[in-house]
Amino acid sequence: MAASPLAVLPATASTRQAWRFGLLCGVFILIWFVGSAYGLGSGSALDDILCHQLAAASAWGLRAAGWAATTDVAKPTLLLLNGYPSVFVGAQCDGLVLYALLAGFVLAYPGPARRRLWFIPLGIVALWLLNIIRIIALALNYKYSPETFEFDHHYAFNAVSYAALGGLWLLWTRQGGFATAEASTSPLLVQPATPRQWWPTTQTFFGMALLLVLIAISIFRNQVLGALNHGWDMLLATGPTWIHRLPGATAGAIPEGVSHLALPVGAAYTAFFLVTSLGTMRLLLPRRSWGLVWRCYAGLVLVYLLLLLASWAGAGQNAYRISRMLLDFMVSLLPVAGLLVLLYRPLGSNPVPSEQVVLTSRASD
Repeated sequence: MAASPLAVLPATASTRQAWRFGLLCGVFILIWFVGSAYGLGSGSALDDILCHQLAAASAWGLRAAGWAATTDVAKPTLLLLNGYPSVFVGAQCDGLVLYALLAGFVLAYPGPARRRLWFIPLGIVALWLLNIIRIIALALNYKYSPETFEFDHHYAFNAVSYAALGGLWLLWTRQGGFATAEASTSPLLVQPATPRQWWPTTQTFFGMALLLVLIAISIFRNQVLGALNHGWDMLLATGPTWIHRLPGATAGAIPEGVSHLALPVGAAYTAFFLVTSLGTMRLLLPRRSWGLVWRCYAGLVLVYLLLLLASWAGAGQNAYRISRMLLDFMVSLLPVAGLLVLLYRPLGSNPVPSEQVVLTSRASD
């Protein structure tokens, strides 16, 4: 009997799909940022329509449940409960960003075109209904527990909304876009068994711990920035004199409208968040996915620097606004969540491989 050799072939199909996803996501992000800079995003006429409609629908839902609710005649986006103001539906709460994130992700990620025709509208409707429930809950929260309103408004209910978005992302990815494309090019695949060793479990534990740190930093962002700012002020007061000569050493040295923080404080927060984000994904994602992760972040940083240089070269205030929005996007949980949903595979599952092991056998007399 002769041995059965193993032939290792590159998985070009999944690589092409990954690059297609990254490119389309980059295009959609750029379109969103450019549109927002030119008045097509936050604060636009579409925002006003959504805010009015959400306030009216929430008031209807409260009335259907037995509460005396309506909207203010002078301010249609202000929800009144028993004649008293309770919730103001602003542009940041209308769900437009969530709708755009859902549609952009689904359009970029591989999958049947016919399925997109119903998944995106139904997903948006689900997020819209969840937002109405959120506004109704906030109105009741303000009436019966006003002391917890600010925390629930800024953190708890926002976490529910973004968790729902992540769930829809996950639901779409599990339809097998990458795997289907892979299988169509290679009908005979044998997935090598993943050894159950202790080190991946430990690695995953530390990765989840870093992810919790990221979530905590995002939730308590203002407090973290305040602590960093306080520490920098103490260093300025007690440290060597050359620290005062650093560019942007104080908030007063930063041009108005650029930042309310000293440059070292903003740089320290940005560096810490990015390093923690990359460390989280390095621990949670397979090693074969790491190249795609750092290329995505490197591309975002490159675009940010180009926009910043363009604004300094006289390209106008909009170039600077787009660069700031891009920086805020990088220093957020959104790219981390998107890449984790896209690339994470739990231990023991069969992830889309970067190498295909095709088993061929030869028999001889």
